[in-house]
Amino acid sequence: MENTIVPLELEGKLLELLFKMKDVFRVMCESALTSSEVLKELQNCDLLIYDSSSFCAALLGERHNIPLTELLPLSPNSPAASFHMIPMPLSYVPLLLTGFTDKMTFVERVTNLAFYFGQKLFISMAINKPMNALKVKYNIKVERSFEEAIADVELLLILADFALEYPQPLLPGQIMIGPLNVKDAQSLPPDLEEFISNSGVHGFIICSFGSMVASVLQREKVDMLATAFGKLKQKVIWRLKGYIPSNLSSNIKVMDWLPQSDLLAHKDIKAFVSHVGHNSLYESAYYGVPLVAFPLGGDQDSNAKKAEHLGLGLVVDHKSNNAEKLFETIEQVIVESRYKAKAMHISGLLRDRPQTPLQKACDWIEYSLRHDGALHLQAQVFNIPWYQYYLLDVIAFLFAVVTVTVIVIGLMCRFLCQACRKKGSGKTKKD
Repeated sequence: MENTIVPLELEGKLLELLFKMKDVFRVMCESALTSSEVLKELQNCDLLIYDSSSFCAALLGERHNIPLTELLPLSPNSPAASFHMIPMPLSYVPLLLTGFTDKMTFVERVTNLAFYFGQKLFISMAINKPMNALKVKYNIKVERSFEEAIADVELLLILADFALEYPQPLLPGQIMIGPLNVKDAQSLPPDLEEFISNSGVHGFIICSFGSMVASVLQREKVDMLATAFGKLKQKVIWRLKGYIPSNLSSNIKVMDWLPQSDLLAHKDIKAFVSHVGHNSLYESAYYGVPLVAFPLGGDQDSNAKKAEHLGLGLVVDHKSNNAEKLFETIEQVIVESRYKAKAMHISGLLRDRPQTPLQKACDWIEYSLRHDGALHLQAQVFNIPWYQYYLLDVIAFLFAVVTVTVIVIGLMCRFLCQACRKKGSGKTKKD
């Protein structure tokens, strides 16, 4: 993934990326289906809990008759929503990858609709088609489609919260539980604590672009970031692997791994320079840290625009190599108190809950197991054809009724007009 998908994403080669993802999904699934270790683990399994990107879990569950619970580590308006028929009123729910807010213009709503059907087409070609081929190859209930297999999911646990998401409807078996990656802060290693304590009143910032990007970021981008960071008064703790500039400023500490949650929870942190992946967005918001969003692709662009829309921070174009612009943006996010205030407000919303996300997830999983999959929560949306879901049969019926009514009225008017003309012409002849 790190050496195939990420470089294509950074270079903006979307079409090539889509075809490569198709191959990656197929290879990963075949590996799971043929792995003796995986098959051994599944022998005495009561429940299979899997990440939404692990499409093969639906085939494994179907082959071994294991109930499924899915964890969706994305927003509920993400492409994965299509598999579970999450209600998506396109007039006010923007699809994740569009970058729109819930206040869309007419053009944005048209684009949102077009994107919806384009997304459906991509999922059909890049995911459903290869997964159905694997069902046939490994003789996994070939009478059923992959779409039917993944619809068997008993619970969909969405690792998101409406404190950060645009409001939208959900089905009963689709539960927003919040981020699982947040936790109570632990003490930092002595070397990190000493580095931070030397920052004085200026505090520190951290920079991380996720585990897959840390070693493949282009050199010119790394140099630009190093230049901007070197101008700051704050200390900078930077997660970076691979190429490291030789002339780093003394205020920068480079590490190949960061205790990110513990750093974000530190009292002296001032900002987080992030690619704004889903987990990083939620960690930053949970700990009340303003963001300098540096999206690199995928859902990150939409997350960045959402963060800016909510007032959590500002967005920097990753295609720009303007170190001065990046420096000024970081300074603005640190100096202007409104970003910190908004981050703390959303942090309060995320924390104001009777249960932790983990407790809520466990309660729902146990509930599902106690009630044989909680089938009473499953909507009939999975059991009706697409034309019924979109009410196309009803629309066609109403169109036919209106058409027939208009034709009948037209014929009646025509008949009456002809009758009146004949009656009028008869009187004229008598006169």
